[in-house]
Amino acid sequence: MTPATQRSAGRALILLAVLCLVPAVVPAVERALSGGGNFAPIDRWAIVVLALAIFVAGHALRRGAAAFAALAFVFLTGGGAQLYLTEPLWFPALRLTPQDWRDYAMIAALALEGLVAVAVLRRPAARALLARGTADLGAGRVSAFFGLSFAFSVPVIIYISRGALLAYLAHVFAAAVLIALNLTVVIAMSLVKSPVSGLHRTTAAVPAVVTLVASLALSLFAFQHMPHVEDEVAYLFQAKMFAGGALSVDAPPEAARAGLDYYLFDIQDGRWFSATQPGWPAALALGVLVGLPWLVNPILAALSVLLAYDIARRKAGAEVADIVALTMGCSPWLIAAAASYMPHTLTLFLLLLAWWLILRGETGAGRPRRSALLAGLALGWIFVTRPLDGLLLGLLTGLWVLAGPGGSLLRASLYGLGCALAGGLLLIYNLHMTGSAFDMPLALYLDRHWAPGANAYGFGPGIGPPGGWGTLDLWPGHSPLEALINTVNLIVSLQFDLLGWTIGSLALIFAWLLWQRRGAFDLAMVIVIAVVVVAVALYWFADSYYLGPRYWFPAAFAFFYLGGRGFEALRDRFPGADGMGFTRIEAVVTLCCFFALAVFTPWRGVTKFHDYGGYHADIASAAASGSFPDASVVLVTTGGDIGSALWLNNPWLAAAPGPIFLKAQANTDEAAIAAAFPGRKIVQFTSDWTEPAAP
Repeated sequence: MTPATQRSAGRALILLAVLCLVPAVVPAVERALSGGGNFAPIDRWAIVVLALAIFVAGHALRRGAAAFAALAFVFLTGGGAQLYLTEPLWFPALRLTPQDWRDYAMIAALALEGLVAVAVLRRPAARALLARGTADLGAGRVSAFFGLSFAFSVPVIIYISRGALLAYLAHVFAAAVLIALNLTVVIAMSLVKSPVSGLHRTTAAVPAVVTLVASLALSLFAFQHMPHVEDEVAYLFQAKMFAGGALSVDAPPEAARAGLDYYLFDIQDGRWFSATQPGWPAALALGVLVGLPWLVNPILAALSVLLAYDIARRKAGAEVADIVALTMGCSPWLIAAAASYMPHTLTLFLLLLAWWLILRGETGAGRPRRSALLAGLALGWIFVTRPLDGLLLGLLTGLWVLAGPGGSLLRASLYGLGCALAGGLLLIYNLHMTGSAFDMPLALYLDRHWAPGANAYGFGPGIGPPGGWGTLDLWPGHSPLEALINTVNLIVSLQFDLLGWTIGSLALIFAWLLWQRRGAFDLAMVIVIAVVVVAVALYWFADSYYLGPRYWFPAAFAFFYLGGRGFEALRDRFPGADGMGFTRIEAVVTLCCFFALAVFTPWRGVTKFHDYGGYHADIASAAASGSFPDASVVLVTTGGDIGSALWLNNPWLAAAPGPIFLKAQANTDEAAIAAAFPGRKIVQFTSDWTEPAAP
């Protein structure tokens, strides 16, 4: 095919990609093709993935990279097919038994991916480069890479809870086949002409803006600017109080308390408040004040990408920093956390801010003493937000300030002073709320509602919620075996959610482990990861079902940094590791990041986060449309989570404008409620949406 013909074919494919989008975006065409109805959201997503794959292939073809165009097409469509066949909720697992013709079509797409990859690798030039690359990397280490990728491919906890060993092994085998298939395509892409003609370095602001835009889009279209777990309802409730200038409000009338009863909502001594830690709600209150609480986390995530880039640049150079910013900016893990109302993005931002300040102080770019004090304030606020994270990260960072480059007792003292000034606010808050600086509202709340010591840290027979949480808490109490199982499950979750790559999100980290020389900062990041992993293992609950391994978020930068160093190791050992070799592997990594951003993250939004956890937007939509008079009390009946209504309440209830939402009870005394809120009309609202069953 001549260059002119390739350019013409590429333009035709780009036009075809645009035409493929028509059924997904034009309602009339959608109804005509679906027989008068609508496509399921997952099918509309699949159409968009096909259009994206055709567009990328057309772009590569216009650049004269025909083989890369074919491989990129099957990589995107095959990866999309794999996600289509994956059960998205709770613990992702492949659907091994096809359900209908759509599933068979996805299997055909995967088969096509394998055929194209094998066809490319059969070429003599590709075989020669592949043999050279295997020799450079070492056959034993290549085997170890595949073994690690396969071992952490399937969430083990779901099969242990069901006693289904054979099913687990079948899913591991299927996952291993798909990882090998996708790696084969990636290897093949690295051995053909790339559409990228050179290394194009750009400002770190680009991936930061990508993170901002992607998280805002996910927050709007998937999360619908509303909470999706109980903790988020409590955080918003507390943020509204803080925005109104109060730490607590008067307890609601007795007649309304049953309708307002919700996890982490507490009433003590005539005060109504949230039992959560105050650090994140205080930051979220800034968004509440301007009416944009959903904007806080996306901004923090974008700033975190900028800070991560500069830290990586200072410790490993601009090329590693580029990859850190690229992978972090396109990470479904970070984007999902930023789209939610959870506190983990704030802790990541504060940690990176502290480390950035310390590095500036070391190099003389900032005043060392002032930088140490400000870094301490940032770490102290992590303690106010998530005390265990703040304690662990504060101690590790303190050792760096004391014994690292330019370290001194004076700098460490100023750092400690900053930690004490900010972290001490939690003790003052505790004293005001509970009467004791060392008794947190959350601990007292769970002791009353579960059992004394049920939420304790460590091992023991009485640890955990009464009755357990099903698959989320395998056995009563907490033991070393359960800690090990939880840790393995979190690694699997990280392998899936960190980058959203079909070759495995830990591929670059495994490459660092097997092929990179360890530097001092590498080892420091390993220590951070090890401390976080061990600390989380000692806690009875290891959450991975909502936002991936969110308790490991303090180590997020360490994972991205080691991944950047792993990319560096592959680049240095890659077949033909000259300028063109560098361009080829960079193009492959960029395509993987594009897959994460444009395929994996929307899939998560469509199949998981939308209406996740029983939170449905019909009540909020009815309120926004004016269906409820301001002077009303809305009794809500729903098959979903009542948090879908309660998060709309102003903590001051009758003293504030707007309707009041209560959960309808079988024995609701409407007369008593009317008396408790004089002048307000009682309105009934029934949501026919039903929460999906838990595992």
